[in-house]
Amino acid sequence: MLNMLKEFRKSYCEVRNALPFLDCYVSDMAPAWDDLPAEPPTAYRKLSFTAGNPRLVKQTENTFEEIEQMAKNEPEINFIIASGDRKMLYHIEELTRLIATYPNIYLATGNVCNVFALEDLVKAGLTEKLLYGSMAPFLDPGQAIAPVVLGDFDWETKCAIAGNNLRKLLGEKAVLPPAMPQLKIPNIMIDAHGHTADEHTKRSFPHENSAAVWEQWQGKLEFFGLTGFFFTDSNAIHDVEHFPGHKDIQFCKDSGGRIRYFEVFDPRNVEASLRELEKSLPEEMCIGIKIHPAVHRTDADAPEYEAVFKMAAKYDKPIMTHSWGVSDYNPTQIHSSPEKFDKYLSAYPEVKFVFGHTGGRPNGFIHAVNMMNKHPQCMGDFAGDLFFNGFVAHAVREIGADRLIFATDMYWIDPRCVLGMLLELTDLSDEDMLKILRGNAERFYLGR
Repeated sequence: MLNMLKEFRKSYCEVRNALPFLDCYVSDMAPAWDDLPAEPPTAYRKLSFTAGNPRLVKQTENTFEEIEQMAKNEPEINFIIASGDRKMLYHIEELTRLIATYPNIYLATGNVCNVFALEDLVKAGLTEKLLYGSMAPFLDPGQAIAPVVLGDFDWETKCAIAGNNLRKLLGEKAVLPPAMPQLKIPNIMIDAHGHTADEHTKRSFPHENSAAVWEQWQGKLEFFGLTGFFFTDSNAIHDVEHFPGHKDIQFCKDSGGRIRYFEVFDPRNVEASLRELEKSLPEEMCIGIKIHPAVHRTDADAPEYEAVFKMAAKYDKPIMTHSWGVSDYNPTQIHSSPEKFDKYLSAYPEVKFVFGHTGGRPNGFIHAVNMMNKHPQCMGDFAGDLFFNGFVAHAVREIGADRLIFATDMYWIDPRCVLGMLLELTDLSDEDMLKILRGNAERFYLGR
């Protein structure tokens, strides 16, 4: 597998460097770390939010109704919708409608991270509306580069999205280098933190083909190079009594064991949770226990959580938690702030523990690092939109490659966004990269 990774990294760099990238969105937001390159890694144009043509418009500072009105009022101006500092995936349907309806509305691809987002927009006939925009230095450019480099579309389309669409808007000539072969992600990775979602799942963004049905996941695992996928049923998080994880055992068996599940502990319903854990934890297909203090609105150091640590110790199965920094727009995240886990990590040092999302945001990352340095039984994973520039590099530096696990939060996040950030770490050795991509998950979750 190490040779496969080496060859893939080499080929990825060749394709990445061949594509005519021209960045439309150099962010005006300050990055969380001050040791980052001042310049984006590709050619770019510094566009304005207030003047010029084309013109950026920040999604978090304007409603979609306001953006629509701008396009109507000034049809001669080409507006490029650019992400702010919050998730864009919730808005993919509205973004699609706007760029399909208005000839003068375009989309910067930075932070557009829905699974197969670019492929779906290309299939909808919207290729010319997609402009590579990294959002650097605020966001890690890898999250925007990899979905283009590894896009499931032809070379001319890749070149268009990478830079030629923007060149056309600027009145510049297209750049079309000799075609490079389509890259296949090798089957060397384990995604250790994902979710399923069926017709009972309520989300504000599409989640088709994400139910616990092997036929809906087999092709995705193959495309994304995943030999393993460890998931939590989204409905189990909200109602483990009626949607316990073990109901999906057949899904895991149909995959030949490539897919395994977390059972949920809900501190609001301790008795039912323990009952379902007793059924699940002896099962080989149960990879561990998932807790989510934010959704359950219960502080991670609350008395109710002692029961789950005892259960984890009894069956020698790890706990994986949602962890996140304190948020001014999502107050429930305070329940999952990493320092709140100190009480039970200290009391139960024998219990293996994973900080899912490794703190989630730079303010949570600081506390996750402190907790992991204090408690050697802990690991961190990269699930979610951890796209802040420097997040992955600082995790490797401050936590270490031996204690970090590749994860994506798929069906939420396209795995290429997370993979792209790792691929941008050119000083990360192949050996350490392979530890993160699969070795640590094998050792920690599977005991291999």
